[in-house]
Amino acid sequence: MSKKQINPKLISALTGRELDSISPSPINKDLGGKYVKTIIDRKSKITPIFGKNDIMMQCKRCGQKGKYDVGFISIDIPEKKEDIDNTIRQMTGYFRCTHCNAGGEWEDSNEVLMLSIMTLMDPDEFSDLCQIGKMQLYDGTSHQYATDGEEHLLQKIAKDPNDGFIWNRLGNLYQKGGRPELAMAAFEKSIEIDPKQMESHYSIGTLLSEVNDNQHAMHHFHQMMLAAEDYKQMDAENLRELLSFGLHSAFDIFIHSNGKIPLFPTTDDLLSFGKELDGETYTLDFEIPPDDLTSFYPIAESFMGKRVNEIPKKKRIKTAASLFKGKSK
Repeated sequence: MSKKQINPKLISALTGRELDSISPSPINKDLGGKYVKTIIDRKSKITPIFGKNDIMMQCKRCGQKGKYDVGFISIDIPEKKEDIDNTIRQMTGYFRCTHCNAGGEWEDSNEVLMLSIMTLMDPDEFSDLCQIGKMQLYDGTSHQYATDGEEHLLQKIAKDPNDGFIWNRLGNLYQKGGRPELAMAAFEKSIEIDPKQMESHYSIGTLLSEVNDNQHAMHHFHQMMLAAEDYKQMDAENLRELLSFGLHSAFDIFIHSNGKIPLFPTTDDLLSFGKELDGETYTLDFEIPPDDLTSFYPIAESFMGKRVNEIPKKKRIKTAASLFKGKSK
């Protein structure tokens, strides 16, 4: 019986091994990665994105029943009333059969049906478990189960295995699905392929900070800061927002370490990232009210380089040059 619920195709994509050489029920050790074991060992410290939603499900492949955390449910109701029987109930939870390790092959669940009906009757009462609407991946595709979305993304990775962005999106799917260890494996693969994949550095830093691996978390927040000015896969305002969340977490680590863990990238970080030094240093020269995320906007803007010009002037906070002492460029 497999209890790890890991797709063999994920192991193949992570390692480059042929699928027929991989167990149909892989174990955590097969994931590899520098930080995966840390996440597995300290998983209880990680706050899931969605609350627990255990529901009895029956696998179509082997016929076995079991309780699974299906995550958040979204009810995609067809526009035409005559198509109501084709209503799709999408689930964010990443789960596979604990008996045969099948994914996405489930009998219709009476529990899910009842929760859907109750949500339709009183949407506010069950809003933490279920909603009316349609969930989509970054490319606009829509899938019933997280394992279906995984298959879609793994197919895209098979066509372009060196796209760190798609690996990042796969990591996001696992993280929303309540599987941070799988998410970490995908995020680590993402930065292995593209060391400047800023969103993956942010996500790795966030997960590691949750499990109190603060030294390594800060390293990835530093990489996030350094990658920001060349990162083109987010619009400027969302880039500033993501940077600000990362800076907020980095500031917490800096404070709790009594300043022993540097808040900003060190000389070694700059060199390893391929940045020219030219006397460049980062020294904070103003107060930060840590409870206000917008207080990190000026610092975020300073790391965005020329991309800050994409934010309308009326929405910018400060010019980058005024924020850091000793920054030569």
